Amino acid sequence: MARPDARPDWPAISIALALVGAVLMPSGASAAEDATLVLPETTIGAVTADLDGDGEREIIRIIEDDGGSAHAVDAWSHDGRAWSSHGSTPIPPPTPLDEPSTAGGPGAVALLPLTVAGRDRVLAFSAVLDRNDPNGATCCLTLSEVRLSAGGRLELALIQRIDSAAQSFHAADVDGDGTDELVLQAFRFGIGDEESTVTVLRWVDSGFEPIFEETDARWLQGFTLAESDGVAGDDFVLAPTTDGSLRRVAWADGKLQADEARVDLGGPDGAWVAGVADGTILLSLVNETRAVRWPRGEDLVTVSSLPMRTYSGMYLLGDGPDALVALQDGFLFEGGDDPTVSLHDLDLEPLGEVSVNPATEQFWSIATGRAGQAWNTLSRNLHPYTGPLEGVRLDDRPAFVASGMLVQAGGPDGYEARPMASLIGMMPIGSAGPDDSWVVLSDTFGVASGSAYLIWGGVPFGSGRLSVAPVDQLLRPDDEALSVSYELQNAVEIAGPGSGASLLADGEGFGVAVTAPARSTVLVANDRSVTEHTVADEPLVVDIVPRSTRKDKQGEDQEFEATIVVIGPDGRGTTAEWRGTFVRELPEITVAATTDALALSATLEGRATPGSQVLANGGLIPTGADGRFEATVDAPIWPSQVTVIARDPLGNTATELVEVVGVADYRGLPWTSMVVAATIIVGVVLYVRTPKRRADPSTPDGDGRLEELELDAIDGIETGGR
Repeated sequence: MARPDARPDWPAISIALALVGAVLMPSGASAAEDATLVLPETTIGAVTADLDGDGEREIIRIIEDDGGSAHAVDAWSHDGRAWSSHGSTPIPPPTPLDEPSTAGGPGAVALLPLTVAGRDRVLAFSAVLDRNDPNGATCCLTLSEVRLSAGGRLELALIQRIDSAAQSFHAADVDGDGTDELVLQAFRFGIGDEESTVTVLRWVDSGFEPIFEETDARWLQGFTLAESDGVAGDDFVLAPTTDGSLRRVAWADGKLQADEARVDLGGPDGAWVAGVADGTILLSLVNETRAVRWPRGEDLVTVSSLPMRTYSGMYLLGDGPDALVALQDGFLFEGGDDPTVSLHDLDLEPLGEVSVNPATEQFWSIATGRAGQAWNTLSRNLHPYTGPLEGVRLDDRPAFVASGMLVQAGGPDGYEARPMASLIGMMPIGSAGPDDSWVVLSDTFGVASGSAYLIWGGVPFGSGRLSVAPVDQLLRPDDEALSVSYELQNAVEIAGPGSGASLLADGEGFGVAVTAPARSTVLVANDRSVTEHTVADEPLVVDIVPRSTRKDKQGEDQEFEATIVVIGPDGRGTTAEWRGTFVRELPEITVAATTDALALSATLEGRATPGSQVLANGGLIPTGADGRFEATVDAPIWPSQVTVIARDPLGNTATELVEVVGVADYRGLPWTSMVVAATIIVGVVLYVRTPKRRADPSTPDGDGRLEELELDAIDGIETGGR
């Protein structure tokens, strides 16, 4: 069974997977409805296969207890209405080493699907791990087959024990007879001691028998299993060595035989095989991608080459003449550009570029560190997925995911692309259920189809989740399919002048009630800290509080930026961002009043803190975006007070009292000067208008002046008057 889209078996990746347990990327009312199922327990490996031959794939996985002290296999199937479990069974322990002190824990385990006589079968591997060996050496490999009994119960049937130290396994039909062979690879790294042993075993009756074995350091460079020479059967195409030697091991004359060819690498470093399709071998060299052909019995011929702008991820979609070559650039470097994918045909002629889905852009910004280094401390992987949509064929065509875009071969441009789910931190591992209408997703592991690596130990905190989602759900963009809502507590959104919405929050902090599908991950970033949460059956309330700094003073407002990221259990995601102020100060208000001429009213003018309500004697006054206001209030002819209140959206208030008077504002007149002037005027008027005593004109010698009188005369007058 040819797999021309198989990716290279990097030895560095292999050893990393073996050593760390196949983990390369750590990663209202009720909750919103979502069709995604999250399987219980911690999953450390899973595959899909049709175990019972009914035409529908089951989910088979390895689970562990909380401490990773034991491993078991379980299986799930869909009956047309819901998913249900077939039970679980412990993985039998492998035969111990002669020195038990070198072994520990439950050993190392793996699952591998393969095809035998046209039927799906799944092998479970267990091995004793030498924990003193830096390469993770194993021994005493035990093979069991995962089966479903007539009653639907899961069983493990022991097949055989193999004397092998293999750490990785592959299924490939190397002889083209329709039954997969089992390929075991053991590797060892060390200064001057690098080597790798590859063993090929053929299924015979009820067990496997070796048909090829070779120990050679060149196997460490990685190999691709695919039909590359025009003859039926999967070939081993080994990555070129540093001296430019390209090696192929293929089935010929009833056995596996090796051929070699020379490749000009264009530099001192090595290269790797990116994939094989329709007889074209894609080589990733130091400064270029090269397409070559190597038919059986002929010389190697270069078809074309393409200069590489940066180190890129390379993928091959499809296995026929319309296969696509996808190069993804820019995402491996912190602060780099959003990773676009350039598409090419097998002759490396450009077909076009697929940009990042706009709904996915924010997640790339976070994942590459541009939103702050704190995100890098998470156990949750925030990288949107790029790679094959394993096991899913749409319109009988394989599908490829590139940063929230679904890519398929076809159409007038040679490819078609449309938005879909971002698959944030999730890796598709296969399809299952009726009509393969469900996709199985893992947040912990993901390997090329037909490959498996030994796993042991626990998985990182927050990982080990296996989700099952409908295909049609994942084909909708995040912003269409993921149902998330937010409810602010002790905070309100306002609009500032010349800007978008901002947030005013209580000085001690505010809460956000997040309604999202159960088992969604909620990440909350405030300043430089990030916290992780999981949504249960009820909305999750998260708190965002002011940061503590040496300059922080009680009673002073504090600016903040907050981000909430919600990732559904199927990898769809959304973000919400707020900029605002933790309000610790009372609102400000200034107000002045002027009398309206010849009217029983006055005009108030002033300014309050933007976003505040302004009330005068209990009546609401309209305000502008900058807080300015102007209003007319009733005013009698005598002075009276108006109470003006500014209330911010959080309910904090400030009050000003202003005095008003109607008709004419006489309060401002210069009353002191006016009184003095009036007094003078009245005095003048009185002086002018009062009659004066004049001299009698009949008295000739009277001159009208007062004369001195003798006292005796006065007394006489008085006496005479009696």
